Amino acid sequence: MTRRRTATPFALAALGLAIAFIATYLFFVGTYVGQIVDERAFVGASSQHDAIYRLTGMILGTVPLVAIGGGILLTVIIGVVTRRFTHLVVALAVGVVAVAAAELAKHVFLVRAETGATDLLGNSFPSGHATVAAAAGFAVFLVSTPRWRPLAALIGGAVAVATGIGLVIQQWHRPSDVVAAFMLVAACGCLGGIALLLRRVPEPAQPVRSLGALWWVAGVSAAVSAIAFVVIFITVENHGSHLQIAYAGGGSAILAVGAALAAGGNRLFSRIS
Repeated sequence: MTRRRTATPFALAALGLAIAFIATYLFFVGTYVGQIVDERAFVGASSQHDAIYRLTGMILGTVPLVAIGGGILLTVIIGVVTRRFTHLVVALAVGVVAVAAAELAKHVFLVRAETGATDLLGNSFPSGHATVAAAAGFAVFLVSTPRWRPLAALIGGAVAVATGIGLVIQQWHRPSDVVAAFMLVAACGCLGGIALLLRRVPEPAQPVRSLGALWWVAGVSAAVSAIAFVVIFITVENHGSHLQIAYAGGGSAILAVGAALAAGGNRLFSRIS
């Protein structure tokens, strides 16, 4: 017998992500210690090799065009070919809502507290570029058939994580900006899942493959990030110290959140065809 599907898991996931988003903002943007942790990762990233810096700069310059143009085009092509028009509309709507919410949050609703941790007072939370990259990946993931969704989640997650780390290297954003962008897109994606359930889309004919390896990646990365956080926390008054450790921790945090959301999203949507 087919189990009755409810929107509760999607609603709970969206609520949890919203709380995590707010907590990330309050700590990393609103407190002295949080800003120090973020700032040291930001400064540590600036010492990357010139070749890496130039490469990430060239790639990031194309993110809006590739993610918005290419992502929308690929989403539309897959949606039309597979005749998944409901999924297509929801996928595009999620992307629009996520990007709009990110821009409103950054430029209208959220401000960066003046704690004395840095002279850079302009708010960059959350990252618009990371939001666009993650939203494009989610759109392709959603319109893909259940058979190909794990691969879409893996590739989309990898692109989003690479974009996020590149943004830190290029000094465009701090790690928390990127992590928050991923959370925002994921929360909007959960609302998209609820919309599909309300439209009574069928369940997949076969079980969807899990992405268990990504949970290991997320766990190890989270552990590395936690260790780096402790090191920076206990040396918070030693200004300018342990920059590379902070950068490694920030990059690991981006990887941990990206991997966890890709694996969790694949699992959450496994009962929606």
